[in-house]
Amino acid sequence: MEDSILLEVKDLKTFFHTEEGIVRAVNGVSYTLKEGETLGIVGESGCGKSVSSYSVMGLVEMPPGRIHGGEILFRGKDLLKMNDREISAVRGRHMAMIFQEPMTALNPIMTCGDQIREALRIHTRLTKTEQDARILGLLKEVGIPAPEKRMNAYPHELSGGMRQRVMIAIALSCSPSLLIADEPTTALDVTIQAQILELMKELQKKHGMAIILITHDLAVVAESVDRVAVMYAGEIVENAPVREIYRNPKHPYTQALLQSIPELGKRDKKIEAIPGRVPNLMEDIPGCPFANRCKRAMDICRSEKPELKPVGEDHLCRCLLYNDGSDNTR
Repeated sequence: MEDSILLEVKDLKTFFHTEEGIVRAVNGVSYTLKEGETLGIVGESGCGKSVSSYSVMGLVEMPPGRIHGGEILFRGKDLLKMNDREISAVRGRHMAMIFQEPMTALNPIMTCGDQIREALRIHTRLTKTEQDARILGLLKEVGIPAPEKRMNAYPHELSGGMRQRVMIAIALSCSPSLLIADEPTTALDVTIQAQILELMKELQKKHGMAIILITHDLAVVAESVDRVAVMYAGEIVENAPVREIYRNPKHPYTQALLQSIPELGKRDKKIEAIPGRVPNLMEDIPGCPFANRCKRAMDICRSEKPELKPVGEDHLCRCLLYNDGSDNTR
């Protein structure tokens, strides 16, 4: 029996209308996520990772944002066709999000317990006593010491790691089947990063939820995800199982990302920065957006847009090097 599809994003386009022009932040993104699977979405800052996840959650501010096309199917139902009441019933109950900076995401004038209670009040019929028990249980589950005390604490009274654990407790409060983590460890030191990632893996096993982990760091996803979708300039340029991405990266951008990170035990590895920067997403790029930074770019790359095509079993790549079906990157 095949694993059932929990989330299917089809040709999603999210643009921002500004005085300077239209920013094509997400420009035709497609991917699927199975029940219980972990998908890592990686790429440089400004490539559209967070906007794609905000689009799924229905959190893009409109205006200036606008969904220009596509479908977001959650268990077969298109979230883009739901009204505000319907999407609110799904968001928080069936899918939840951990934000990048908990200090700005948490309400500074509400206790941590009351912020967890808010989701329980909206999406469940638990009594006040049952809510208190659930809140204490969640704080214990995410590894917060002295939960009875922390329940009545305000966000500024906690460390960064503890605040992120509170954010995870809020996200888990209604037992969602999809958890989106938007760079959940960026604001934390290395030791706490490892603890938070390990906590998320343990909670996933316990609750059986699917996770979308958004990060700019390929090293973070190595031991944390099942699949990797590499984004660049609002598009997914490569999508494959995580081991395949590391062993046999196809897209020149993915290869460059891997070459730019150090590896333990490989002192002789040459670390190379990717030249240039992400293109202006207000410009109409006629060819491949990565062409001006790519060492293997051909003349055709600057005039013809590549499509996301199979380049192996369960491996997709958006690159004109594979137009004839052969591997020309070796």
